[in-house]
Amino acid sequence: MGRTATATATTKTSTASSAATSRVEFRAQEGHRETVEAIIVALILALVVRGFEAQAFVIPTGSMAPTLMGRHKEVTCPQCGFVYAVNASEEVEGSPYPRQVYAGTCVNCRFQATRLDDAPSFKGDRILVSMFPYDLPFLPGASTPERWDVVVFRYPEEPEVSYIKRLVGLPGETIRIYHGDVYVKPKGADDFKLQRKTLAHQAAMQIPVYDDRHRPRATAGRDEWTRWKPETPGGWKIVEPSVSTYRCDQPTGDWVDLRYQHLVPDLEQWDALISDRTPSRRARPTLITDFYSYNTNLTAEAADLPRQLRGDSENAWLQPHWVGDLTLSASVEVASAAGELKLELIKGGVAHRSVIDLATGKAQLTRGDEQLGHFETPVSKPGRYRLEFANVDDRLTLSVDGRSVVGEGIEFDRGDAPPVPTEADLAPAAVGARNATVAVSDLVLKRDIYYTQTPGTHDYGPVWEDRRPRTPVGLFDFLSDPTAFANLAHVGREEYELGEDRYMMMGDNSPRSKDSRGWDSADRAWDPADRKSWEVPRPLVTGKAFFVYWPHGVPFGPDIRISRDSRIPFRPYFERMRWIR
Repeated sequence: MGRTATATATTKTSTASSAATSRVEFRAQEGHRETVEAIIVALILALVVRGFEAQAFVIPTGSMAPTLMGRHKEVTCPQCGFVYAVNASEEVEGSPYPRQVYAGTCVNCRFQATRLDDAPSFKGDRILVSMFPYDLPFLPGASTPERWDVVVFRYPEEPEVSYIKRLVGLPGETIRIYHGDVYVKPKGADDFKLQRKTLAHQAAMQIPVYDDRHRPRATAGRDEWTRWKPETPGGWKIVEPSVSTYRCDQPTGDWVDLRYQHLVPDLEQWDALISDRTPSRRARPTLITDFYSYNTNLTAEAADLPRQLRGDSENAWLQPHWVGDLTLSASVEVASAAGELKLELIKGGVAHRSVIDLATGKAQLTRGDEQLGHFETPVSKPGRYRLEFANVDDRLTLSVDGRSVVGEGIEFDRGDAPPVPTEADLAPAAVGARNATVAVSDLVLKRDIYYTQTPGTHDYGPVWEDRRPRTPVGLFDFLSDPTAFANLAHVGREEYELGEDRYMMMGDNSPRSKDSRGWDSADRAWDPADRKSWEVPRPLVTGKAFFVYWPHGVPFGPDIRISRDSRIPFRPYFERMRWIR
């Protein structure tokens, strides 16, 4: 019934476990659980995609995480309660032998959970792939391959095997990867242009940074570790009993801001906090980086060596790339139609703001001193609203209750200078009020994907030279030191030229995705057209992924174990069944 997307690990260096890619092969299904899933697949195929050519695949590894989950453990953080996933593919496909996952680190609070070897490992997402839209573009809903599609294709170095990635480069283009973004120069053009995602893709590809509804227990009552704080004492107050609700009820002619600092404990600080001791080093804000919980899987041996940053332990903690493209969302309770409300995001020392007049509902978007536009919003009367403000791909977007009020957003030109963080980027998000009585809650901060230039290694070689941090503490010292930030301007760039009818593919889990950036083979005798190593010829692009129909079963009730990975009873994971963007 289904095809299985498996993965291998490789890099341009000797780090064999640092990159993964999806491979598709036929495999028999076994066991009662597989039978139930097969029945569900059959029903969906019969009822939903009847009349179309579609196939079911399994994604066992994490080159496309978090968009598509490979084999993983799902962890509820014992400190903050945030639910995150940790890669577990090496429990069945480890090199040179399978290795049990013992530990993983929460993206929300950075607490390292251990003894995960007893937790179930779930097979990857089951997805549906339409096999017709690219070969029959005249049919309704079909098209030629488009940028940001999640596609299935034949791996050029091994054409009998299929992979699944995100399409980022189109025929005739030259692709540039620079400071984590994708730039494109079409054939015949003189300049590269930043590629912006559609809002649907932007939303689907966001990665958690911090959810204020999930605060770690060990930092309760320790104000130095509180991430959201009023800049003016008394301006914002916590509304009891919910510590994640803040109220500003002192109208004033000046802005009163509630500001976020990225206060992340390192391992040694966590040791002190969970022992109810005062850490030897004070809490200090750091830059937001491309940290993936999915990539923090450690064996028991590696978990004992985190401070030495060796091998797998280094892969888990050395996730250093600054990400300035952020999205802030909050629930806002407006007490009266008066005053102003502000959402602010800082990148490269520049403030990007959305200011809403609560009497009229008009929103003004600005970048520094530059006014980018005015827009109507429904926030013009007392009530509760869910607001989301984003600065991603040099474009500002604002939505209210899930609907954009600025269309596809307002683009701006940042110029040719590379983005470099400043001290202001250590406190990159804020909510403000002026002459208004409002309450905000459920504050969530997310980030965009940072595309590394090479899978399995970092971009900061030219930045650090021979001064690369050797411990998590050393990395945090660098990320908290504004005097070192100017060095980030020295990040290099990689360019890839594509021929006619050729495409380039990359994974959403960019640091660990063996994709077009990392392919290199001297044996291309099957392809007489002198294909470059990173190119995927059009005939090898076979389908478009469109739906996650079965993430995995969710155990509930009594813990009845058939095996470590099979427990009953379980229910369908409805929350993660979704369209693929």
